[in-house]
Amino acid sequence: MTDKAEEDLIALVSHEQRGFRRILFAGLATLLVLVAMSAAMGVFYYRVSQQLTETSLDLQRDAFRARREMDQQSNRVADQGRRIRRLSFELRRAGDRPDAPADPASAIAAAGAYLQSGRLSSEDERIIEAASAGNAGSEPAQAVLHGVAALVSWERNGDAIALDARELPARLQRALESFQSAASDPQLGRLAFAGAAWVGYIRASSPLSNYAAADCDAVIAAVAASAQNGAPGPQPLWWQAQCERKLGRTGDALRDYARALELSYEVALDRTGTRGRGMAAELTLAMNAFHGVGTTLIAVHDTPDADPAKAAALAVARRACAIESPATAAPDLQLAEACLRVAMSVRERLGQTPNQVSGSAENMGFVYLRDNNFEAAFNHAQRVEHTGLFAWNELVRAPSAAHVHGAEAARAGRIARRNVSFFDVGQFNLCELQALLAPELYQEATALIADQHPDETVTCVR
Repeated sequence: MTDKAEEDLIALVSHEQRGFRRILFAGLATLLVLVAMSAAMGVFYYRVSQQLTETSLDLQRDAFRARREMDQQSNRVADQGRRIRRLSFELRRAGDRPDAPADPASAIAAAGAYLQSGRLSSEDERIIEAASAGNAGSEPAQAVLHGVAALVSWERNGDAIALDARELPARLQRALESFQSAASDPQLGRLAFAGAAWVGYIRASSPLSNYAAADCDAVIAAVAASAQNGAPGPQPLWWQAQCERKLGRTGDALRDYARALELSYEVALDRTGTRGRGMAAELTLAMNAFHGVGTTLIAVHDTPDADPAKAAALAVARRACAIESPATAAPDLQLAEACLRVAMSVRERLGQTPNQVSGSAENMGFVYLRDNNFEAAFNHAQRVEHTGLFAWNELVRAPSAAHVHGAEAARAGRIARRNVSFFDVGQFNLCELQALLAPELYQEATALIADQHPDETVTCVR
């Protein structure tokens, strides 16, 4: 091969190599561009998926809130319907009887019955409002009547403290100030304190407080001050027991629920309807007492029956709560379930909505959890969920579903865990929850809440 040929061959190979390198570099550049585009598209799709997830979660949260608000609205409508029917009945029964005079003594007597037992006929209501609008009676009497009239108006309108409220509504604030102005009167002070306890309980049981310790302490102090000869009325006893139960003071709550039940349960066993005026109020009070005794008996399951508070409550419950087809062999849990079933029955007699009836039904899930009957707990929680969304029921539904096999349980458990994230932590009343659940299940429940509320402290604060 000549030198010229060799040079041409070298030049050709060099040219081909340069071309190959250009193609290689172009391919690498294209690959880098594709990688960059893929990364950009991945980031884009990730952000879109996150936005879609957040949008879906927001839609689910909105649906959750809408369902809760619809249930609350239905309950208010049902409450108003019951009140209208009661007023219609009382008006027909009154006939042509002349109106009773609106004198201060009659009004104070009616106010006392209302504050101590919730009893209020349409005639009593008229007397209280007429007397409160006049100038008859002493200044403390007028203050008490003004406060009671405000409470009556609050109940008559079916009002409730809004979920996003930051302060007490004006009508309740005026009622509280009226009661406070009469609290020092030696004759009417006990009624004024009972009225203040009622306003305090409305606040404590609302989203504004959710049974904050300070608010409940104020209720308990007012109830103690309202006692006449050391004995509060059944309704103040119930307010006090509610606060004690929510604060985890289970023994005190059981004692006071039993005292309230002792004073009120006979009306629930009387199906003749012949007890006259205030029947609905007395039934409501009895229903609340049955509910309270049943729930706290679950919480004291591990307490010896010889404990004074438990022994007294068991004695009352055995007289008032008939055990039918018990789901557990433990006698105190049988009574707990029986009392809750009576509470549900009374709610139905009062014409409450299924959602309101489940206010007692949801607590029965803890009977089954205490008995380690997870299948019964899950099935019961599923039935309750069909009537409404309750913080405790979702908390029963989620862990019980984890102990039950099957696609339905797995799906329900996922939905329940999601719903737990939509409730505020305070709505689970952790101190009471700690008393209701066995230690290992309480740890499981709080771990679930903490997982759904990672930025919040999940613990009982007394």
